[in-house]
Amino acid sequence: MKVSVVIPALNEEGIVGKTVRSVPLKKLHDIGLETEILVVDNASTDNTGKEAAEAGARVVLEPKRGYGNAYIRGFTEAQGDIMVMGDADGTYPFDEMAEFIQPILKGEAEFVIGSRLKGDIKPGAMPALHKYIGNPFLTWVLNALFSTGISDAHCGMRAMTREAWNKLGLKTSGMEFASEMVIEASRKKLKITEIPITYYPREGESKLSSFSDGWRHLRFMMLYRPGPFLLIPGVIALILGFSLTALIWFQGVSRMHSLILGGLLLLTGYQLLLSWLYFGAFGAAYGYSSDSGIKRS
Repeated sequence: MKVSVVIPALNEEGIVGKTVRSVPLKKLHDIGLETEILVVDNASTDNTGKEAAEAGARVVLEPKRGYGNAYIRGFTEAQGDIMVMGDADGTYPFDEMAEFIQPILKGEAEFVIGSRLKGDIKPGAMPALHKYIGNPFLTWVLNALFSTGISDAHCGMRAMTREAWNKLGLKTSGMEFASEMVIEASRKKLKITEIPITYYPREGESKLSSFSDGWRHLRFMMLYRPGPFLLIPGVIALILGFSLTALIWFQGVSRMHSLILGGLLLLTGYQLLLSWLYFGAFGAAYGYSSDSGIKRS
């Protein structure tokens, strides 16, 4: 059986070689696994590709920038029966990989995801904004909408069988690829296991943008489930606006401020319903939306 370790890298000179060498080749060999390490150079402007190759990785160039683009290229090129993914910046414990993939080897899981929040987050590894607000909130939204039942939806260390990857059919090019993978794994009823891991401070410059990347994840989830974000609030606003306006009308009294509020609620509800239809149409066109009732023709 063969394991492919897929590592996307963008300007990670100085750490990518160390990351490649941290993969425990001997330990994996001792449990009967052949291993390939594939680094996807996402159009780096430094010596990332050269350093990775010198450390023993097979380097593939993906000229289109983007987290999702890099992984899709890497998984397409990978030859393993099991595929493990993780960042090139030294944050994820590739040295724990033999233990990490045990649920797959034992047939207990098709998809394994790490949990930093249940594991050990080293000092300085995760900003407080991500640890206590951003990641828990986005994970809660994802669990509420898709019943994934995981604690750390954006942990980047994951593993899956080749059959699982073929079932997922992932399309996104950016950071939302991480959410799409978990959502599709849940929708396709894959056997998912969560493993606590150690999370280390990154080496080099971070490529993350807290608010814009967080919005990309939230916006992507809206494409799959626009109803809770738009349909339900829209219907509530319409009912409240209509009820308030009708009450004043039948009372026959002049209450200008209440009429203005009722009118605003009606307009807001109407716009939210239109937005729900637009999001549903866009999501259906790209094969994402599942609760708008709109089908791709």
